[in-house]
Amino acid sequence: MNKITIKDVAREAGVSIATVSNALNGSDVVLPKTREHVLDVAQRLNYIPNVNGRQLRAAQTRNIGLFVSSMAGSYYGDMADTIHYLCKKYGYELHIFIVDEEKPLLPTLRNQSIDGAIILFGVLSEKDIRQLALSRMPTVFMDHEIAEENISSVIYDSYGHGRMAAEYLLGLGHRDLMHIFGVSRNYDSIQRQAGFTDALRDAGVALRPENILIGRFEQSAAYRSMHRYLKEGYPLPDAVFAANDLSALGCIRALREYRIRVPEDISIIGCDDHLLCSYVTPGLTTIRTHMNELGVEAARELFRLIGGGTGSVQRLPGDIVVRHSCAMRT
Repeated sequence: MNKITIKDVAREAGVSIATVSNALNGSDVVLPKTREHVLDVAQRLNYIPNVNGRQLRAAQTRNIGLFVSSMAGSYYGDMADTIHYLCKKYGYELHIFIVDEEKPLLPTLRNQSIDGAIILFGVLSEKDIRQLALSRMPTVFMDHEIAEENISSVIYDSYGHGRMAAEYLLGLGHRDLMHIFGVSRNYDSIQRQAGFTDALRDAGVALRPENILIGRFEQSAAYRSMHRYLKEGYPLPDAVFAANDLSALGCIRALREYRIRVPEDISIIGCDDHLLCSYVTPGLTTIRTHMNELGVEAARELFRLIGGGTGSVQRLPGDIVVRHSCAMRT
C-alpha cells in the first residue's frame, strides 16, 4: 500500500495542501469547522506527518508539555486524557511533568523540547510570569488569570460558582452558612470563597469565622475538619458549601458519625459534579464545572497560540445540578 501523503489528505478533504498544513499545525487562519474536517480526514486515512521534515522546516518538536503539581485522584487523570486526545488529533505528543511546588517551574519548562505548555500549577510569582512572557513560549494557564502576547488562560468562572452556591442556599432560606475551603494560594479555592462570601455580604448575611474549615480538596481532610468542629461543640450551621465534591463527601461522612441527617438537619452543596455525586446517598447537589471541557479548550487555545494567535482569557461557566442533599429551611 502506498504511503498516504499530504496531497492525498487535501484531495480527500477537498481543500488545498496549504489548508491541510495550516490545519495540522493548529494555525488560526483556518476556520474551526474546516480544521476539524481536515483532521477527521487525516485520521481516517491514517496520515502520518513527516515529523522530521517539519521540524527541520519549522523548528517544531510537535511536543506539548502539561505541567502539574500532582496527578493524585481522578481529576488530573481525566484532564490529561482530554488534553491527550486533542493533542493526538492535532498531530502532537503530550508529555506530562509533575513539578514540585517547592522548586522553580521555569527551569524545568525551559529544559524541555516542547512547542508549548499547559500549566496547572498553583505556585507562581509575578517574576515567573514575566520571565515566561519574555521567553515567547506559547503557554496556557488553567489556574491563573493572565493574557499576554504568548500567554492565555482557560479557567473556571470560580468566583461565579461561589456566588451561585451562596445564592442557591440563600434561596432555600438558609442564613447560618459554612464554607469548606480548598487549598491556600490555589486560584479556584480563592475565587470560590470570594464569590461565596461576597454573595452572603450582599444579602446581609455574616459568615462566622469558625465556619470556614480547611478541606484541601480532599475527602479525608474535610472529614477531619468537620469532625473536629462537631467535637468542639460549635452550633450546627444550616448549610455547607464545599469547595469541591470530595470535600462535601468527607463532610457528610463526619456528619453521619454524629447522627446528623442530610438534608433534614443540614444542607450540603459541592462543586465540580464528580462521578460519585449521583451514586452516593443522598445524591449530592453540586455545581457542574465541565472539567473535560476545560482540558479541551486549554489544548485548543494552545494550538491557536502556536499558530500565531494572541493571548486571551476564557472563563467557563457552570450550572447547578440539583439532587437530594439540599432542602428548604423549615
